[in-house]
Parts: sequence; C-alpha cells; structure tokens
Amino acid sequence: MRVLFICPKSGFHVITYQLPPMGPLALASFLQTRGHIVRIFDHELEHGLSKAVGKFKPDAVAVTLLCESMIPDAIQMSRALKGLGLPVFWGGHLASAIPEEAARSGCVDYVGISEGEYTLLELLEVVEGKRARETVLGIAYVDEDGEYHRTADRPFADLADFPPLNYSLIPVKRYLSSLPISARAFAMTTSKGCPFSCTFCFSPEYHRCQRRAYPNDVILQQVKTLAENYGVDGIYFVDELFGANKQELKAFCQGMQNLGLELTWFTETAIGTLTREDMDMMYAAGCRMLAFGLESGSAETRKALHKYYNASKTDETFRNCREAGIFTHGLFMIGLPDETPEQVRETVRLYLRLHPDEMGITFYTPIPGSQLYQELVASGRLMPPKTLEAIKHHSMPRLSLTQNFSRIPGKHLQVIQKFILWQLVFGKKPKIPGVKRSSVFLIGIQNLFCSLRNIGLRGLVYGLWEAARLFFTVAWYANAYPSIRKEYDLSTKNFGRTDWD
Repeated sequence: MRVLFICPKSGFHVITYQLPPMGPLALASFLQTRGHIVRIFDHELEHGLSKAVGKFKPDAVAVTLLCESMIPDAIQMSRALKGLGLPVFWGGHLASAIPEEAARSGCVDYVGISEGEYTLLELLEVVEGKRARETVLGIAYVDEDGEYHRTADRPFADLADFPPLNYSLIPVKRYLSSLPISARAFAMTTSKGCPFSCTFCFSPEYHRCQRRAYPNDVILQQVKTLAENYGVDGIYFVDELFGANKQELKAFCQGMQNLGLELTWFTETAIGTLTREDMDMMYAAGCRMLAFGLESGSAETRKALHKYYNASKTDETFRNCREAGIFTHGLFMIGLPDETPEQVRETVRLYLRLHPDEMGITFYTPIPGSQLYQELVASGRLMPPKTLEAIKHHSMPRLSLTQNFSRIPGKHLQVIQKFILWQLVFGKKPKIPGVKRSSVFLIGIQNLFCSLRNIGLRGLVYGLWEAARLFFTVAWYANAYPSIRKEYDLSTKNFGRTDWD
C-alpha cells in the first residue's frame, strides 16, 4: 500500500530549531521494509497538501500528534483527506493520551496507542480486508453505531526488530540547526522510554516505565550516515534517559571513537546516573553537553514529582561535568501544583549555586496522560476538554503562564522566569576552564534565519514578530519589578557568583 505520513504544523519552530519527524521516520522506515511505499509530508516545511496527495496517490494516511498546538492543523488536514475517501490513522504521544476524544472527532478512523510500528502494519491489513479490526492491539475507534472501543494494550516490541532509519525519506539538511556545541546539529535517538515515574511526564503512561535501547551497531550506522552523507557535525540524542546501562554506554562510546568522525554530541540524563569516569569516557567519544532535569530545588517538591535525586549528588555531578570539560544544561520548572514561594526560592538558590551553562525554566503545564494531570482532574481543579476543538492551543505553552495551580501569584512566576531568561542571555557568567561560551541570543537568531528556507518570508515575518514579542515580554518582567525580584533573591549581583551556597 501507499502510505502518506503527515506531521501537522505547530508554529513552535519559528523561534527555535526544527526537530526532524523522528516518529514518522521510524514508522515509514519500518513499513518500507515490509513492502509498503511511503512518503513523509512535514507541514512545518512543505506546503500544498492537495498537490502532494494528487502526486503520491496514497491508500492510507498516518498523522502524528505530539502536542496541543498541532491539533487545529491535524483536524483540518484529516477532514480533507477523509473527504477524499482515505482511511486516516492518528498516533503519537498526545493521540495516545486522548484516544477517545480523537476517535470521536469524526476525522479519524483509528487511533494508535503507544508504540506504533506493528499497530500500523496491522491496521493496513484491516484496510486491505485481511484482518478484523478487533484483533489489532493498541487501538481506539468508534464503530458504525457510534460506540467507542479500545483494544488491549500492545506489548512492546524488541527494538532489534526495527530497521535503521532511512534518512533519504526526509530532507535532512533542512533540519540542521545551530547548538552551543555544533553548527550543523541533527536529532536522533538511541533508546525509547525511561524507568522513572515522574508525575508531570507522559512517559510513565506511554512507555510504562520501561527503557529499551536500539542495537549499538544500528545507532553507529545512523551516526556515520548522517556525518558522511549529510555533513552533520553534531548530534542531539533525544533520549529520555541516556547512560542508564553501563555496558551499553561503554560500547557506544567505544564505537563512536572507532568511527573517527569530527563530531560532537549532546544528550539528556539524570542526576546520579553518570560517574566522573563515565563523563571522561563520554568526552573522549565526543560528548560536549549534558542536560539534567532538575525541576525544583525543594526536596518536598521533588518528592511529589517522583524526582528522587540527592541534592548533594547535584553539586557533584555539575562539578564532574566541568572538570571533564562538558557543557551543562539545567532544566527547571516553576508554578507546580501547590508550590509555595519558599519552594520556588529553593529552586532559585539551586540554580544560582549550580550555574548551569545553559538552562531552561518553564511553567508547569498539565500534560494529558500524566499522573499530575489525572490528580488535578480528580480534585476538580482542572476540567478536561471533552472534544478536540475544546483543547487549548498554545504554540509555546511552557513559556506562557496559561494556568496557575501554585500558591504563588502569577506575576511573581512571570518575574522569576523572565529574569532568569534575561540573565541567561545578557548576564555575566563565571568562566569555566575548557568550556567555550556561546551566545544563546545569536544562536536563536541564526536558527531563525536558517529556517527561512523552511517557513518562507511570511513565516519569517511571523517568527520575527514572535521573537520580538517574547523579547519585550522578557525584558519587561525581568526589569520592571525589583521588589518581587528581591523577594526571590533575584539580583544581578547573585548571577555570576561562584561562592553561592
């Protein structure tokens, strides 16, 4: 069969780097090895869906839904394609979290829940009349009488059964971005899932607290292909938890060294996962930046989030990174349910003490399918939307305070986040031996103009408008409320200190 994969546009990429469609690419590569003809249409990059459909002539359509801001475009395209008589399937993180709302929307035939390779393969057999839909595990649908059905969950597959990604299916060079560690970076994964059960995250429900790794030879083959065929000089390994298995880590690092490529890489891991020896080994293999999900400086808050790292390990981990020459990236979250001003002050103190080279500080946003989301719904503090159209769409939800479940005034949360973002770009930072500083502002502008070929002049104008609006919003909150900043220890003199404890 001829299967068209669609990535709806979200609008988020106009002021950040564009991630490749990793889910559709994995599904398409898998189906291709099973004899199907595939085509990926990324609406962030391409225009003219009707022309693409007319030329490709698909027999079925698979839409990937990852975030709320994709919903309007996904609905519009799906309804148009169903109007042509094509079967439409939805999958992805968000679709898996809201299967009934998606199935009842009238624009979807089947919703795939969790991992989709074998599910999609069997759904194509349903379309061909070779299989009964009731026998397909991990799907949701509404029958001809309007009754909703959800089949049993599908067991996870062995990732060794999946082929290497076929990068010829996408325009790789249009997804290259600048990062602090490289000029032509591309994203890929070495594993699926995470063993942790963070209450704010979709992963415990989606991946069932399981982490599975791809075969090392497949990972290395893909890295070599990207470097030699597409000029990639940096890889962002978008794993939920990198380095958890020491044998895998050692084999990977040795393999990266054996490739002999002039290539650096960046990934995300957890506090306490890596030793100093691990970091030295990773540095020798090209690792130049590590991101850590710190979330909060409050032990009480971390306990509620199921972030069970030891605070003393945090200082040790960041010290080890710097001694190994690895750039650090701290990820923080404020505005969590019932969070108090003192708990946020503890988060600010943690940030000031650690001095991560880069950082992200976001507002808590309830994620469908997460434990915290379900708790907020159960307590009556959050009313879940009953239809797809009712779901609020924000292109950058975690930089905008859309809902506040904390005990902190919204203005205070805005000041805290915007001041730290302002200091991240314009503030002074301590010099660290072996670490080359990069300008977040210049990298952002560079990526925005590089995206011109993807979004066109109209998209560039919109991106510049969004960037300007974000800049002035950050500038206002960062500088207009000195009394609020003082309440949370947010003074310019504290940024760049090396003796904060």
